[in-house]
Amino acid sequence: MMRSNNSSTTTLIAVALLLLILFVSVAYLTLVQQPAEQQQDSELVSKLLQNRQMWENSRPMSYRYVVHRWCSCAREDTTPFVATEKRGRKTARYLVSLESSSGEFLSEPPNPVWIADIFDELIKAVEKDPQPEVEVSYDSRYRFPSSISIRHSHRDAYVQYEIRDFEILEHRLPL
Repeated sequence: MMRSNNSSTTTLIAVALLLLILFVSVAYLTLVQQPAEQQQDSELVSKLLQNRQMWENSRPMSYRYVVHRWCSCAREDTTPFVATEKRGRKTARYLVSLESSSGEFLSEPPNPVWIADIFDELIKAVEKDPQPEVEVSYDSRYRFPSSISIRHSHRDAYVQYEIRDFEILEHRLPL
C-alpha cells in the first residue's frame, strides 16, 4: 500500500513539473519573441506610412492603372479592371464586359480597389493580424504598392494585388 502512494506522489510531481515546464515555455515564447515580431511589424508599418506619404506628395493630378486581384473572391472581384483617378474623381471599368453569375453583363467592377485602399489594407493586415505574411513591392518613382501579397495567419485567407500600366494623364501643378 505504501508503494502505491509513493507512485501516485511521483506521478503527481511529474505532471506538475511538466505543466510548469509547459507554462514557462509558453511564457517565454510569448514574452521574448513577441517584441521581435512587434518590431518587425512596426518597421513594416513605418515603411508603409513613409511610402504612402511619398505617394501623396508625388502623385500626379490624374492617372490611370490596371488592377488585378487574386483572392478567394467572386469572379467579379478577380477580373482585372482599369482604374482612373482624375482630379479626385474615381472610375473603374473592366477591360471587357463581364457576365456575372446572375447573367447580367457588367462593365464596372462592383468592388473596385484604389491605391489608397491597398495602403489601408496593408496597414490593417499588419496591425490586426499577429503574424501576417506580407510582401510588398513599390513603384520606384511614385512609391505606390505595385505588387502585394497578404496571407493571414489566423485563417486560410490571402489576397494579392498587382498594379500595372500606370499612366499619367495630367501632372500635378507646381505650387
